[in-house]
Amino acid sequence: MASQRETQLLAVARELILEEGMVSFKFVEIAKRAEISRATLYKHFSGKEDVLVSLFVQDANTTREMLINIQNDASLNDQEKLITALLAPVSISMEQKNRLGTAFLSANPGIYLFATQERQDELMAITNQLRQVNTQLWMGPVQRGALKATPEQLQSVMSSLYPYQRGCVIIPQSVMTLGNQISRSLNEVYDNLLAYTQPLDWQPGHQEVRYEKVLKAIGKYEQQSMIAC
Repeated sequence: MASQRETQLLAVARELILEEGMVSFKFVEIAKRAEISRATLYKHFSGKEDVLVSLFVQDANTTREMLINIQNDASLNDQEKLITALLAPVSISMEQKNRLGTAFLSANPGIYLFATQERQDELMAITNQLRQVNTQLWMGPVQRGALKATPEQLQSVMSSLYPYQRGCVIIPQSVMTLGNQISRSLNEVYDNLLAYTQPLDWQPGHQEVRYEKVLKAIGKYEQQSMIAC
C-alpha cells in the first residue's frame, strides 16, 4: 500500500502527465513541483516507469472498487449489473474524466518491464484481481441460476463484446478521431451492449434492463480515475 508521501507524489505526477503527456513529462519535475529533493523522490520511486506503474495500479484499484460496488448493488438485477459495469468506463471517457486511463491503454507495454520488481508484482496482483471481478460479473449469474449459458457461449459473447466496449472508451479521446464522424452517444453504446447480452438465456427477474436505472447506478459509482476493463 502506498504511503502518504507516495500518494502525494503520484498526485503531482498525474498533474504533470495530464499537462505534458505520458512520454514528455520528466521524472525529476515531480520533485521540483512537490518541493522536495531528488534524493527524497528516489527513495519512493526508482524512475519514471515506477511512477507510471504505480498510477496504473492506483486507477485499477479504483476501478476494482467500483465493480465490486456494482456487484453488491441489490437494486440491480444481474444483467443490469453487467451492463452498468461495461458502460461506466465509456461514460467516464465521453465526459473527458479519464484522459490518463485512456493513455494507459495506448502506452508501450515495455514501459512496465523497466519498473522495479516490487512495482511489477503490484501490477500483476491488481491485474489478477480485476480479472477475477470481471469473471464474476459473468459467472455469478450462471452460478446463481439467473443466466443459463455454457462457458463456450459466454466466451463467444465476451470475445465479441469487449473489443467494441474498449473501442468506445478510446475513441472519444483519440487524437485520430475526425470531428464527430465516428462518435457514438452513450445511449447508442448501451443499445449495442444489450445486443450482445440480451440474446443470452436470462431468467425471469434478470431479463429487463432500463437505461435510466443503469445511468443512475453509473452516477453513483463512477470515479474520475479509472481504467477500461
